[in-house]
Amino acid sequence: MTEIITGIVATTVPLVLLGLVAAWRWRLPAAVVIVLGSIGTAVGLGILVPTDLWVVPQGVQLTEPLTLVLLWTAFGAVARTAGPLAVAGPAWLVAMCMGAGLGEIPAAAILSAGASSPKGAARLALAAAGGGMIGRVGDPAVLLLAGNHPELIAGLVPLGIVCALVARPSPDDLVLAEDGNRPRTAVVFLVAVAALVPQLTPWAILVGILALGLLAKDRRGHVDLAGLGWQLCAVIVAVLAVVGGAAEQAAFGFEWAAELADWMGPPVLALVSAVLTALTDGTGMAVFAAAIVDRAVSVDSMALLPGLTAGIAVGGLAPLIAAGAVRPGLKIWLLQVGLAVLWASAWGLM
Repeated sequence: MTEIITGIVATTVPLVLLGLVAAWRWRLPAAVVIVLGSIGTAVGLGILVPTDLWVVPQGVQLTEPLTLVLLWTAFGAVARTAGPLAVAGPAWLVAMCMGAGLGEIPAAAILSAGASSPKGAARLALAAAGGGMIGRVGDPAVLLLAGNHPELIAGLVPLGIVCALVARPSPDDLVLAEDGNRPRTAVVFLVAVAALVPQLTPWAILVGILALGLLAKDRRGHVDLAGLGWQLCAVIVAVLAVVGGAAEQAAFGFEWAAELADWMGPPVLALVSAVLTALTDGTGMAVFAAAIVDRAVSVDSMALLPGLTAGIAVGGLAPLIAAGAVRPGLKIWLLQVGLAVLWASAWGLM
């Protein structure tokens, strides 16, 4: 029993450590150290076989969506170098649509390049996070947890819209784009449209990365691949937590509590998962939650997915981190978490 507990602790603590360094300037080197240390510990304890790092995601059918998360992150890093994009319309609607079409993290990174202030960047990022709950590709939690449940994706749309409205980015939060950015804006738009077709999504992203790279001769800065490296580290640490047995124990607890929770289950799950996601990482928690749902065989998955998906989707600080505006956005983020709990309560009563 002691060995089991040791294995769970040794493979779960790194996920928490990842959250503690998430907002650091040197977060990627710190994440690499955490990943290497956790892999070495897990191998030393006999918990991990290196092949588990890619076998486990295949086992819970997450290989394809995780690949999409990484591709979108790389696309956002390249697109951000173009500076402000020439997108017309209300700032909240632009941010929401970009979050829905490109993903909340890439959208937040791209929008931050055209933000007029840290507070503006925070509002734009949180509006993009609201948009991330609209559609199939916007948020890691929606992509990894709700992808096979259209009714849940449709149910999250009102929550996403309200969260975007609550963020309230104003026209002053976005600076005007230069005329030279119109071709790049067109590339981003075409990639978002082509990505609506599931079979074309990865190819559209790859073509978009290549096209933006060719157009970026006068780009404003280097391609920041720290976000891509971070996402990869988060996935590895989450897989380690699954391999260590934490997902099985959590699934057992959910099976035990499901009979008592009744309608309170979804809001409690939304609140707890939002807090845990803020302390760890959105993509990592989505992987971990998918493994929990896969192992909780005696519980209807739709008793777990609404609360987990809403909490992880809203609770992740990754859009604020990508925008470099964590502190200015915390109050709005807390309000969005409250909205997710209310939404989950309404879902539980349905």
